[in-house]
Amino acid sequence: MTAEQPPVVRLVGHLTTLTQTEGDATLISRSQAYTDGKKVDDWDLYADNGDYFFARTRAGLPARVKEGRSQMDKADEAGRKRAVAAARLAAKGDLNEARKRMARAYHTGDDPAPFESPGAVRPLSEADKIKRKVSGATGVPVNGTDNWVWNNSMDALREGAGDPAVRAGVLRLLDQMPEIAIEEGSLDGRKVLTLTAGAPAVSSPESVVVDAESGMPVKYTDASVTTTYTVSRVTLADVAAAKF
Repeated sequence: MTAEQPPVVRLVGHLTTLTQTEGDATLISRSQAYTDGKKVDDWDLYADNGDYFFARTRAGLPARVKEGRSQMDKADEAGRKRAVAAARLAAKGDLNEARKRMARAYHTGDDPAPFESPGAVRPLSEADKIKRKVSGATGVPVNGTDNWVWNNSMDALREGAGDPAVRAGVLRLLDQMPEIAIEEGSLDGRKVLTLTAGAPAVSSPESVVVDAESGMPVKYTDASVTTTYTVSRVTLADVAAAKF
């Protein structure tokens, strides 16, 4: 009798058989609810060519696209492109190499931080122990590589949400980290998977909810904000003509 595959493994297997849907950009509606009661709604448009457009309202996007000028800082844009590329590599390629590239997506030049294995916590030096004692730090030290992989994967999952290979790669990278708990559930009538990161990837719990059938991001939560996503594929021409 064949054992049933874990939910993330099943979802990754499904996503790697899919092709990118029509369109040349991914449109995301973001609804952010902060712990202090503040609420903000924003619209992000990630073009497949790397351009990024932002507006406070849906109606504000056409003018942004018509300007034809990406609103993302060049260095940040380059980092996000590398994060998306790392996710694509992780979908079917060398997972260890993809992990390195994801962790270092925003670094330029030599990275002085050590490359750490998933879930590993290196022993503190005597100097670090003294620093932690003086600062009053408690809890398990953060695994720097896992922290970067988690944070950069969240960027890749948003910017590359329209590409099933990106979604598959992000899930593969996160699934190899033992401090990430995965739970099946439902949200608003659909099946979802909740991936919650704990120490040593992060100092306080953070989670991302994805659709269990498509891998699309649905919700992200950290200590200060809960963000709900609505994702769709569009064309830049349609957005510019306000036909989206």
